[in-house]
Amino acid sequence: MPSPFRSLLLATLGLATSPLLAQTTSSPATHTVYLLGNTATADLPTAHLKALRKSLEAQPGTFTVVHLGDIVGPQGLGTKNDSTRGNETARVDALLALVQGLPNGKIYFVPGDRDWANSGRDGLKRVRRLEDYIEKRLPGQNAFVPTGGCPGPEVVDVAPNVRLVALNSPWFTHPFRRPEAPDTDCKTLTQQEFREQLQDLLDDTKDKNVLLLGHQPVISNGVYGGKQPLSRHLLPPVFGTIYAAYRQNVGTPRDLANPAYQEFSKELLNTLRDHPGAVYAAAHDYSLQLNRRDDNYHLIAGSFAEKQHVGAGGKALYNKSEEGFSKLEYFADGTVKAHFYTFDAAGTTAQESYAGTLFQSACQQPRLPGVPVNSFIPECPSAPKGVAEFKPDAPFQATQTVAAGPQYGGSASSRFFLGPVYRTSWTQPVRVRTLNLATEKGGLRPFGRGGGRQTTSLKVIAADSSEYVFRSVDKDVTKILPPELQKSVAADVLRGITPTAHPYSALVISSMLDKTDILHARPRLFALPDNNQLGAYRADYSGMLGTLEDSPKDPKPNLPGFGGADEVRRSFSFFRQLYKDNDNRIDAEAFGRARAFDMLVADFGKHEDNWKWAGYKQGKKTIYKPIPRDRDQAFTLWNGLLTYLANREWAVGSIEDFQTEFHDLKSLNWPAKDLDRFLLQSLTREQWQEIGRYLQQRITPAAIDEATAQLPPELMPLSGNELNRKLKARIQELPKVLDEYYLMLAKRVDVVGSNKNEVFEVTRLADGNVRVQLFKKDKEDGTAKGEPLFERTFKRDETEEICLYGLDGKDVFNVTGTAGKSVLVRIIGGEGKDQITDNSRAGGLRALTKIYDVPDTQLQLGPESDNRTSLRPDVNRYERESFQYNGYTPSATLIYNRNDGFGAGVGINFNRQGFRKPGYRNLYTFNLRGSTGGNFQVGLASRYRYAFGRWDVGAAIDYGAYFPFYNFFGLGNDTQKDEARFDNNYYRARYKGYTINVFTERVFLRRSVLRVGPSFEQYTSDFAGNSYLGELLNGQLPGTDDRRPNTSKQQLLGLNGLFDLDLRDRQNFARRGVRLVARHNTYYQLNQGQELFGLTQGFAEYYGTARLGIPVTLVVKGGGGKNYGPDDEIPFYKFTSLGLNENLRGYYRNRFTGDASLYLNTELRLALGRVQKAFLPFSYGVFGFYDRGRVYYKGSSPGGWHEGYGAGFYLAPVSDQYALSFSYQQSPENGLIRFGVGFRIDN
Repeated sequence: MPSPFRSLLLATLGLATSPLLAQTTSSPATHTVYLLGNTATADLPTAHLKALRKSLEAQPGTFTVVHLGDIVGPQGLGTKNDSTRGNETARVDALLALVQGLPNGKIYFVPGDRDWANSGRDGLKRVRRLEDYIEKRLPGQNAFVPTGGCPGPEVVDVAPNVRLVALNSPWFTHPFRRPEAPDTDCKTLTQQEFREQLQDLLDDTKDKNVLLLGHQPVISNGVYGGKQPLSRHLLPPVFGTIYAAYRQNVGTPRDLANPAYQEFSKELLNTLRDHPGAVYAAAHDYSLQLNRRDDNYHLIAGSFAEKQHVGAGGKALYNKSEEGFSKLEYFADGTVKAHFYTFDAAGTTAQESYAGTLFQSACQQPRLPGVPVNSFIPECPSAPKGVAEFKPDAPFQATQTVAAGPQYGGSASSRFFLGPVYRTSWTQPVRVRTLNLATEKGGLRPFGRGGGRQTTSLKVIAADSSEYVFRSVDKDVTKILPPELQKSVAADVLRGITPTAHPYSALVISSMLDKTDILHARPRLFALPDNNQLGAYRADYSGMLGTLEDSPKDPKPNLPGFGGADEVRRSFSFFRQLYKDNDNRIDAEAFGRARAFDMLVADFGKHEDNWKWAGYKQGKKTIYKPIPRDRDQAFTLWNGLLTYLANREWAVGSIEDFQTEFHDLKSLNWPAKDLDRFLLQSLTREQWQEIGRYLQQRITPAAIDEATAQLPPELMPLSGNELNRKLKARIQELPKVLDEYYLMLAKRVDVVGSNKNEVFEVTRLADGNVRVQLFKKDKEDGTAKGEPLFERTFKRDETEEICLYGLDGKDVFNVTGTAGKSVLVRIIGGEGKDQITDNSRAGGLRALTKIYDVPDTQLQLGPESDNRTSLRPDVNRYERESFQYNGYTPSATLIYNRNDGFGAGVGINFNRQGFRKPGYRNLYTFNLRGSTGGNFQVGLASRYRYAFGRWDVGAAIDYGAYFPFYNFFGLGNDTQKDEARFDNNYYRARYKGYTINVFTERVFLRRSVLRVGPSFEQYTSDFAGNSYLGELLNGQLPGTDDRRPNTSKQQLLGLNGLFDLDLRDRQNFARRGVRLVARHNTYYQLNQGQELFGLTQGFAEYYGTARLGIPVTLVVKGGGGKNYGPDDEIPFYKFTSLGLNENLRGYYRNRFTGDASLYLNTELRLALGRVQKAFLPFSYGVFGFYDRGRVYYKGSSPGGWHEGYGAGFYLAPVSDQYALSFSYQQSPENGLIRFGVGFRIDN
């Protein structure tokens, strides 16, 4: 119990400091950033410039002006001979004049898409031209960021507490040439490397505010964000709506809906989600906006020169279509404030229209409700250390007894479904040392949270500047889920599989790695103390069980690099070094040993993020060795019912079980497949065997005993002995496994050059094998120089395909030799003026040397050559991650309906991969279905990706009697229905037989489809004599003599076409957009009357959503169909019809049949709300509909329009991509209940 004196002292300190804490923002801002953008398309208003200049002149402290892109335009900065150049340079000069003569201010520019030639072909040239002009006007400042057209991120520290991070957002969306791996020298050249660099930057930033700068926002209520004004729909009518739907849901490169833009948005939002406390400022949309997401802020200041429409803001903090600019104020205590200013009618005065606090200081007392604390400045800089934290230190104990995960014991059901796995090891309390931050490593100081997606980690620094990381043993696997699932059953399931991993695997693995020359961190097990040495991290980290390990870093002036390395890089930065220069090389044997060790311990998590690379300089060369990281997936068990099924090859293809024997090598190595194919192709079969022998010699039974002894003693009987037994069995089997893996890698091989000049020598040997050598290119005579950089002979019985990538540089490819049979060689020249010669010969009908490059490449080709040169932008592209394994997926279904009874189906899909065939080269499908009603059907289908150009080709065969059951009530709009006879299947009619369809199909605009192809159908009608159709044909129904369809056996040769222009935001549960569909089927009878007939159908559909307190969606669909040909020759199932599934709800299926039809469907959906804390989070709402339709027969339509109406409710789980709907449908004939997936009108 604290003494009265101590309590009084603490209270006095609190009272003494509270005025200071409460008044932290009364002093001026230490730095101010002004934000504006979009000055490219309108005349730059002089009055606006003067008003802003006036504000800058009145600014008391230091400030920065940032132009957020679209600086000049509308096509960027032209050449000196361009007639528009003078106007555009004058525009730049006027912007530069904003800060001239103001010593406290600087101006920076970020490129916009219009500076990239409005996303045109000359974009890269023009943005670099603009950069050159600005840099010459502001020499030495580096005022145009990021530089060189590179993607960034690029850092500018404009004040001690303000860091600008510039992103070149147009790089992500530009459809033409841009700096891109592997052929340029930007520091970042891939989206993955961009993510790495940005994550590292955010992780390493401490005691500085982070302001991200880009041109294109990732959250917007403006036109580019999909909020189109009403005028866009009305002018011109119909076509305006189609164009608006295109912009909203497919998008130009400038629209947020565009796939490339979506990828940028996803990348940035995911990164920021793990790094709260940042502001992302952009322009692009001509408006002023402020939105909050995941404790970050998204600001748009794009209306300095003109304004455009801005839609309803929803939860936006500020949302205005007004001309103006924004200002951010940064205070010493960590407070950040935002201001928006709009110009008056004359444009001469800037008036404040919004002011708000984005982040409050850690000093702030009392806390501002709803305002996050600045996480980049987590401690109060203006108060004495520890004053804000009155919690006393807990008594320090040298050891603690803790369990890694007491919550993972699991119920009986979880043990059955997810398995016993390592539950006892997680729940077993163990005695561990307490980390003494004052003495360990000479004293450790926490300075930041780690950025792991599952592990909670704390970064600490020692007195000598060495950096370490404390990684929690327990994992928060829910962090990999999107936010909407983090409190759902999916999160519970993920937590439930945490004990499939061993909690202390890193300790065992580190000991075994110590016996090898594989670089690695050396973790030691501790529990964190509960004291104020943890600083701002005490509340979240005190008492945490984890491992302290060294963090692989570059050398410092007083410290060597990790493992004595001259440099340490993350994966994508390392890849760029390999692309850049062939003097940068991988130690393939070292990496092979590391990968073989991964297989030994069943570590299936070795994707690119789980490696670093130590570089060692050897003269001009730099040799890189691997540093494996993160052993969370090693030793994993999958021994429950569900986890066993998930571990099947056809289920989750990237996990593997740790047992005494190796099983699925494909799954075990799946996450590392791209790394292995990139870095290990130089290893021969014998070298792989030598690696196996090396590990057997080092990881002996005694070494394994020593390794498992590193576990806490309490765990040996629970899991330690089992690990020991399995490791000893696996090390004996390792050479055999490595031989299998060698054969997997050898099947298709990539040999990758660099951006330097190189010579590829390919020799076809008489035995069919192929020798590939890669040399440096002699500068004098262009021949091979020195020792080979790569050399390997590929055997015909092991290798099917070799791909040679020259990348950049003036490369030479020589293919020689004669063979009976040989291996396919693809040559992808790359950027630069290449020379390709093929004098080889081989047996067989197909050419075995395929050439990919631009048409003006210097070629000398022979009979074995297949010239595939092209002007396509991607002809020379190297995609390191393009390889995919062949695979298969089984399926099973159960159904029930009144007509068929119970039914079941089984199927299997096979996919085969191919060079530059996205997704697949070939698909093959087999289905078998049957029911208790006696119906049976078998189906076969195949599809061939990009059979010619961008067109797919497919075929399908179906045989049996399982076609959808067909109700036939007669021809005409006034047919009668007897409900009692309907229940007795009186109107039921079927047909059986087989169909053969062949088609070619092109997918365009993301979801739209154009398909055409022939078909053959042979059907026999199937109906009872006492059914409606039987009585009709027997003349038992008076007045129907002229309404008898064809029911004879049909052999039909068809030609089918489909045009589906789908401009909706999604295919299921659509909320906005337009869809236009036209379908035509023509048939020629090969028997009977040999007549020609057909059916043309089409519809137009509109979706629009408005926020009227709640989101309200209106759907309108109108369409129809028309048969042609002699009616008495058309089979009953080929007429157009209306009913439950045919655009007239409230009636039975196929209720009205005729030779023409018209219908109008309307539906109104009201989104009532969302339940977040549930088994699965879901949205819910209600809907109502009203349908009208009629059919015609021989031009007559008695009975007029039929009406159906109804209402229902829906549940949309997780992300609202699908909806479960329940509706009651009413018509003059029926009241029907329907339950299903999705909305019928969406189909």
